[in-house]
Amino acid sequence: MLVSFLLVVACCAKSQVMVSKIIGKYSKESQLGWGVFAFYDFPLFQSQNQSLRVELMDFGYFPTKVDSVAVPIGYLSIKLGYKHVFSETKTGFYLEPSAGYCRVVFSDPGDWQTQASYGDGVAAALEAGYSLEVGQRGHEINFGLKYEADLAGAAHTISSIGFRISYQFNLFSKKDAY
Repeated sequence: MLVSFLLVVACCAKSQVMVSKIIGKYSKESQLGWGVFAFYDFPLFQSQNQSLRVELMDFGYFPTKVDSVAVPIGYLSIKLGYKHVFSETKTGFYLEPSAGYCRVVFSDPGDWQTQASYGDGVAAALEAGYSLEVGQRGHEINFGLKYEADLAGAAHTISSIGFRISYQFNLFSKKDAY
C-alpha cells in the first residue's frame, strides 16, 4: 500500500532546479547557490490558466565564502500558492505568489558543539516566468525568476533571488487536440 502511494506521488509531482543568490544582509558571505523544488498543480474553475500550487519541498543551498563567519547555508520551505497564466491556455507569461512555513539553517563556526543553528518561520515568495508547451503530449518547459523571503526570527532571516527552469512531462496522457 505504501509503495503504491509513493509511486502515485512520484508520478504526479513536478519538479524544478534553480540557481539562486542571497541578497541583502548575507550576500557578501555567500556564494551562488542552487536549489530544487517539487510541487503539485490543481487547476481552478475548469480553467487551464489558473491553478492552486502546493509546494511540497522548496530547498535552497548556499555555499559560504568565509569559513570563520556564521552565515546561512540553506532553507527548506513548504508553501501554498496561486498561479495565473496571462493567456487562455496553460502556456505563456505567469505570476505566482505563495506563502507558507520555512526552516533556515546557519553554519556557526564559533559554536564547536553544534556547528549549526536554525530558525523556523514564515516563507513568502513571488515568481514570474514563462511556460512553453512542447511536443504532442502536453509537455512544458518553464522558465521563472523567483524572489523569496524566509522570515525565521531576527537571526535567521534571509532573502534570495533565483532563476528556475523545469521540464514538466506527462507519462500517461496525451494532448486532446492536434
